[in-house]
Amino acid sequence: MKTTNFVGFFQSTEKLQKALNSLEIAGFKPSEIIAQTDTNDHLMVCVQLADQYDHRMAFNIFKFYGVNHTDEFEGKIDNSDDLRRIISIHSKQQIFSPKTNRHHNHYHEGMNSEVKFT
Repeated sequence: MKTTNFVGFFQSTEKLQKALNSLEIAGFKPSEIIAQTDTNDHLMVCVQLADQYDHRMAFNIFKFYGVNHTDEFEGKIDNSDDLRRIISIHSKQQIFSPKTNRHHNHYHEGMNSEVKFT
């Protein structure tokens, strides 16, 4: 069975701490929660999800405390160093190449594709 991790990014340490407390009250075990609270780095919380109910619960808690961005990852994350490494790799994958503009819909039309006759 694949492990799904749900990650939330926060702006302030206070909101992150409140979200952590709410996750524990909601029934998530401390072993299922990884928090990155270093202010020099991203403030983020990662929760290991067992089912769709856990996903909805974590999403609602993150949303209530003003999460900036959420993301999901497959696989096991053991500590905050692994989490930072995966986030770094994933963010590099998010950088897309620029869109290429196609000037012609059909290349086989010759001069008619470049000059419009009225």
